[in-house]
Amino acid sequence: MNKIAYVLSSYPVLSETFVSTEMRAMEACGHEVQPIAFNHYEGEFQEQDTDLKDRTLFLSDYSKSIALKALPAIGIGIGKAIKFALLQKGISFYSLVGNALKLAYLAKRTHCTHFHAHFCQGAAATAIVAARLCGATVSFVGHGYDVYATPQDLPLKLASVDFAIAVCKDMVSDFKELSPKVNVSLVYCGIEPNRFKPTHIHNNRHEFVLNLIEFKEFKAFQKKFGKKDKKGKLLFIGRLCETKGLFTLLAALRLIPKEHRPQLDLVGDGVLREQLIEYVKKNKLSQFVNFLGAKQSSWFIESSKNYDAMVAPFELASNGDRDTGPVVVKEAMALKLPVITTYFMGCNEFLTRSTGLRVPPKDPIKLASMIKQFYRMPVFDVLCMKNNAYKRVCDLYTAQKQARKLSSLIENTANHF
Repeated sequence: MNKIAYVLSSYPVLSETFVSTEMRAMEACGHEVQPIAFNHYEGEFQEQDTDLKDRTLFLSDYSKSIALKALPAIGIGIGKAIKFALLQKGISFYSLVGNALKLAYLAKRTHCTHFHAHFCQGAAATAIVAARLCGATVSFVGHGYDVYATPQDLPLKLASVDFAIAVCKDMVSDFKELSPKVNVSLVYCGIEPNRFKPTHIHNNRHEFVLNLIEFKEFKAFQKKFGKKDKKGKLLFIGRLCETKGLFTLLAALRLIPKEHRPQLDLVGDGVLREQLIEYVKKNKLSQFVNFLGAKQSSWFIESSKNYDAMVAPFELASNGDRDTGPVVVKEAMALKLPVITTYFMGCNEFLTRSTGLRVPPKDPIKLASMIKQFYRMPVFDVLCMKNNAYKRVCDLYTAQKQARKLSSLIENTANHF
């Protein structure tokens, strides 16, 4: 099987769990993988990514002179490599070719035969040039801001790879509109069901007992909800940025009467943190909203049982950025944590009427109404929604199932290269 060079801008990034999840799943499919990043990521990273981090090669660790070592590996694809480097406008020609030669050398040294870049900006451009220089195949996967907010030469890149990956159906259509002849496939960002599973027992033998326990617990909660001795508890997890709809969420919370207003824990960090804190203070929500900062995914797995639902009101940012296939929604489904989100991009594919609750984006009134509706739902309906969501994500959106699609694409491309 092909050994895959994963080309990344920086690694490992705490919030980009999908990259490492995919690499582990591809290894489980039988591929060897070699992460190659431009730079070390200086922030916190997921504990389970330590092994991949220790194996990562960083272009920034190597001097420009190693680019010369790639020269013997240059093949007949040099013409395509130079043509692409001249046509693209995102990176200076000499910088792009220099890094591509470094990448080609490291890939050849580690016996990689396919380049796969995450995000279709500099990493994708460099992977395309390196692959053409050394006669390998190449692909990239688009995510959000790289496709919609700050795209760089996207039609050219789509026309220059052996295939492109989109993470939701809307992105497939957008890629085809940009480059009608593009070979694009849909591969979702999957979850690891061996890690993301309900903290209680959930095998068939104990399912009835589990549902009975959950029924009694939720029924008891509903009786108390709205009284002073018991408040609902909601969770948000993600970067504190415009695409997450956090001001919409806080406005919705404000619309719920105090006696029925649930607590809200915001897990994550980002550029809007200070503005959100100021909004909470200004609108007298401090006793209801807690900023918990960034957390490990293990925290989510362990703590999900402490919340009634996850709220994720995704929306379109002013610069065009958007969440296209949010993994956190699928992780919540796997943890049997009910999801309240919006009719937006990939969420329309993951969630159905029987597996989650959705409202239009940027609508705090309807979001507030949906939160109140959730707490009024019959217990049996909540249990059915949780179990339906769990079954759906385990049937359709596991990392292993998605990795098999990607593996097949790589192997078939290599066989026809």
